[in-house]
Amino acid sequence: MAFTKKHIPSKIICVIDIWSYKLRVCAAKFKNKNVEVLSYREKRQDISYFANNECLNLPWLCENISEIIKRLEEDIELDLDDIIINYPFWEMFLGSKSINYKRDSSHKKIDIPELEKIMESVEKLCLGKLTSQVDKLYGLSKDEVQIILSRVDSISLDWAACEKIIWKQGSVMKISLLNAFIPTIKHNLISQIWTVLGKNIYRILPTEYCITKIFPQKDILIINLWATQTTLSLKYQWVVIWVSKIPIGVNDLVNKISKTNTHTRAEIIENLAGEDYENEKEQFLDVWGESIGITLSELLWDKVCPKYLYIWWGWGKNNFIQNYLDNFNFIKYNIRILNDTQFVSEDMTKIIKPIKNLKLEDIQRIPLDMYVLLLETNHIISRSHDVVSNSLQTAIRKLWYIKS
Repeated sequence: MAFTKKHIPSKIICVIDIWSYKLRVCAAKFKNKNVEVLSYREKRQDISYFANNECLNLPWLCENISEIIKRLEEDIELDLDDIIINYPFWEMFLGSKSINYKRDSSHKKIDIPELEKIMESVEKLCLGKLTSQVDKLYGLSKDEVQIILSRVDSISLDWAACEKIIWKQGSVMKISLLNAFIPTIKHNLISQIWTVLGKNIYRILPTEYCITKIFPQKDILIINLWATQTTLSLKYQWVVIWVSKIPIGVNDLVNKISKTNTHTRAEIIENLAGEDYENEKEQFLDVWGESIGITLSELLWDKVCPKYLYIWWGWGKNNFIQNYLDNFNFIKYNIRILNDTQFVSEDMTKIIKPIKNLKLEDIQRIPLDMYVLLLETNHIISRSHDVVSNSLQTAIRKLWYIKS
């Protein structure tokens, strides 16, 4: 029986973006690749709830989440049972690998059992390589990490790209897979939150990955300056190949300024865009830039640094950040870059195109990080009956114990 749009039921999901200073929640309806934003709310948090990206006050965090979800449910007059969550994980590893697989019989048509066998073989190789890197970076074995995201980036058969692989013939399949991990202890923390709230975790999605999908450039470096950390997301040849984090954020600058000024935290943040605090900014950028250079050098290895840069979040809109990066000394860190850097910005009229019937006025009332979570959620739901995606999930369950 052919699969058609009418067989896809609508699904209402609550998307929650948890950060140390603010909670954001959005209720949305997903159907036939369409997204309807039903309601959106925000709630400020006490920054003392978090330190070094660790939750120090789980009961209060649960209470805040429960309160804001209740308001959302009152807005739409529906209970929200399924949750998509983004959480500020520090130890998050994301990597892509491409594997060539030679079939036993090039003339035999590929069926589902063979596809599952291929996926299991390819994913086993990917997981083996990636978990060794996780161990090297964080000292965590494969028994101490949890997969939160796994997807097929691309498939080619005899070097020709294929969207549909079932019943095709060919000799060599090239499969590009992306996997993301977090420590099991952090996954247990998330599970504990939703147990308290009585909700179901539909997915854990990192915005650092989702943000890369909205830019048309095949190579782009996204630098995300948050309150307590900076994230580098690298898309290379259309594929997200790495996400790396630096434990330095705008809070470090604000705290430095607070030591020599009587201004409130809010006043300092408001004045960062101006010419105030030049000495503190220079000292902050010296340390921050050194971390950026070292991390980016390790991130790229022998690859050329993309000339396109996107500075994400409000802090990046301050001129002193962009001016510093515009004159960044890449050569000092043995980073190759062929052209002068170009800073790109999001164009929401183009960004909303991947989602059908989503109006610009609807998306303008939610922040960009919430939108990218909606975009990836829409992709996951639309691929729920996809043979390739389901074969990958079957392979993971055979290879890896995934906690419910």
